[in-house]
Amino acid sequence: MFAEAGDAAAGTRRWEPWVYGVVLGLLYVVALSLALKGGLRGDELYHYAQIQLFRHGDFRLLDTYLTTLPGYHAAVAGLLALGGLDSLASARIVNAAFGLLALAAFHAVRRRAWPGTETLATAQLMALPILAPYFFLVYTDVLALALVLGATAASLSRRHLLAAVALLGALAVRQNNVAWAGLLAVLAIWPIWREGRLAAWHAMLRVALPYGVPVLAFVIFLVANGSVSMSHGQAALHPASLHLGNPLFALFLAGLLLPLQVIDGLPAAWAWLRARPWRLLWPAGLLAVYWFGFHADNPYNTALPDFLPRNAFLLALEHDLLLRAATGVVIVLAACGLATTRLRPDGAWWLYPFAAFFLAASWLVEQRYAMVPLVLWLALREPRGRGVELATLVWWLLLAGVLVGGMISGRFFL
Repeated sequence: MFAEAGDAAAGTRRWEPWVYGVVLGLLYVVALSLALKGGLRGDELYHYAQIQLFRHGDFRLLDTYLTTLPGYHAAVAGLLALGGLDSLASARIVNAAFGLLALAAFHAVRRRAWPGTETLATAQLMALPILAPYFFLVYTDVLALALVLGATAASLSRRHLLAAVALLGALAVRQNNVAWAGLLAVLAIWPIWREGRLAAWHAMLRVALPYGVPVLAFVIFLVANGSVSMSHGQAALHPASLHLGNPLFALFLAGLLLPLQVIDGLPAAWAWLRARPWRLLWPAGLLAVYWFGFHADNPYNTALPDFLPRNAFLLALEHDLLLRAATGVVIVLAACGLATTRLRPDGAWWLYPFAAFFLAASWLVEQRYAMVPLVLWLALREPRGRGVELATLVWWLLLAGVLVGGMISGRFFL
């Protein structure tokens, strides 16, 4: 069922980079050209307003709405100023360029983790349905993702100072990215720890020290600001607390996006569970946690259900027992089927606790919060068979087409 090496499971044919580059590149350009038309969409209203202030030399912050640090807004405003540009369409083009940086950084991570599989994996990322629409919107997520992936690529190459600089940039765009400093620090010292070189604590400290800089920067921000949210007006809706909603919702999304990988992994998961009957308590416990503990009760999760399919679905979960049960089954199957996936490098399983913390730290249940942890997992995971991975690309392209088209046309917002 599993290939002995991921390199052989979904390796690249010589012609594939050209096909993916031409076909997906054309789709990217077409989607961008369509997205340039139309007015402000979603939270572009606030992000573009902040960019406009910076672009015209006004460095006030929109404290009422801006929850993130303004690094993204400063970067876009600076690039617009360099190019002599000043329009919403230009800002969307800049964001699309950030998307290309994210794809390049993902390719670099994938090449280090599973050499020979990076072309197809990067093509998949380009079509990832929860990411694709945001390539063409003035939102912070794509630049944040690019910087986290860049930091990961640098860290895997043992360029830890560069990784810390990239993490500082990611922190300036979305401050919750501080969690990935901890992950990369652990991955950096893990080989030394596994070798049993406890006496070489100074070597571990030297490797981990650069990752303390973004953590320190976050602590300084938290103390100075008094809240995780940049906007004090939004602080009550973005508290420093942990919630079950996003970790469980991320598992549900993984089940929808990766059904073939889940199915492929279930036999190995079932063999592991059956070997010790008490292990069956694990999926049963997860189902119970979901059934009794999943609540999308942030006020923003009840807003505009006719326009936000996510909110309509989350509201339905509270009243439709059949839908709630079916969702729980998807969550449990995804957790079991994907848990059998091998990750690289050694120690990459640490992604799971850090991702759980990253997701749980957000009260508002939203698919965008799953973007960075899911993409990191996609970068580090062993691919399944070639047919499975190609089918996944086709599935994602279909979903991405519907979501991008719906958002551009204004029929709904992801």
